[in-house]
Amino acid sequence: MNWQPPIHRSLIGASHRRKGVVCQDYSLSASLRSRSGVPIKLMAVSDGHGGARYWRSDVGSRLACEIAIKEARKALGRGLLNWSAPSSSNFIKWEQWLKQALPEKLLETWRLAVADDWQRFEKPAERQAEAFSLYSYGCTLGLVVMTPHWWGCTGLGDWDLVRVGWNSDSNANNAELINREDNVGLQGESTFSLCKSDALQHFAERSTTESIDRGQSPFALFLSTDGVHKSCATDSDFLTLAHYLVSEASTKSDGGECHELDEDLDRITTEGSGDDVSVAIGINGPLKLEDTGA
Repeated sequence: MNWQPPIHRSLIGASHRRKGVVCQDYSLSASLRSRSGVPIKLMAVSDGHGGARYWRSDVGSRLACEIAIKEARKALGRGLLNWSAPSSSNFIKWEQWLKQALPEKLLETWRLAVADDWQRFEKPAERQAEAFSLYSYGCTLGLVVMTPHWWGCTGLGDWDLVRVGWNSDSNANNAELINREDNVGLQGESTFSLCKSDALQHFAERSTTESIDRGQSPFALFLSTDGVHKSCATDSDFLTLAHYLVSEASTKSDGGECHELDEDLDRITTEGSGDDVSVAIGINGPLKLEDTGA
C-alpha cells in the first residue's frame, strides 16, 4: 500500500488573535520520488516559542519546516531506496540518518538561515541595537518520512505523534500516542528547542523507524504541535480528537487538501488552549474511518 498525499494545516491561536500576535506555528508537507523511483512523503510541524525573548520565532518555525523538508528531500531524492522490503543494513542506514546525519545538516542550515534573516530584515527602532541570538528564533520541530516499506520520524520539542488505524479483528477504531517529549530535565512549560546549544543531542531520543509489513492494515500518522494536546483534558481525549481529525482527512481530503480541518482547528484553539495549532496527517492505504462526532 502507498501513502496518500499528506495533509498539513496551521491556525493562529484564539489568544493570539485577541492580542494581535502573529501565528508562531508552521506546517508543511511534500511528495517526491527517490533516484530509484520509489514514492516518498514528508510532513513537518514546528512551534515557535513566542514571548519577548523569542520574538522572531514565527520566522524560526517557518524556516525549520522549510529546511527540514528541503534537506530530507535532497537526501532521499539521491537515495537508492528499494521497491521491495529493505535489507536490514539499508534499514539501519536510514535509521541512523534520522538520528544523526539529517539533524546535523538541518541544524547547521537552520542556524545559517536565521542568521541571514537577522541581517536582512528591517528591525523596529527599539530593536536596532540588539545583537543576533538564536533564541530570538526559538522553535520546535517534528518531521515524519513515509516510504512504501518503512516510515520514520525525528525532531525535538513538545510535538506529538499518534498512530491511528482500524482493527478489523475487533471491529474497533484505535489510536496510540507513539512519540512524545520526555519531560525528564524540563520544568513547567519548558521544551527542547532548535535555538539551544544542546539541540543536536535531543534528536536521537525522538527518532524512530518502523517497517511496514506486506498485508498490514491501513493506518495513519497524526503529527501535531503542543497546542492540540494542551486543548484536551486527558491523553484519552487527545487520542479521541486525533482519531476524529484523521477521520475528517480520510473522508474529505482531496489530493492533500482538507480545508474542513480549519474549522476543526478553530474550535480546538477557541474552546481549548488558545494556542496556535498545527496538524499534519499521513494515511497509508485506503483508510476510511467513521466520524466519531468529537
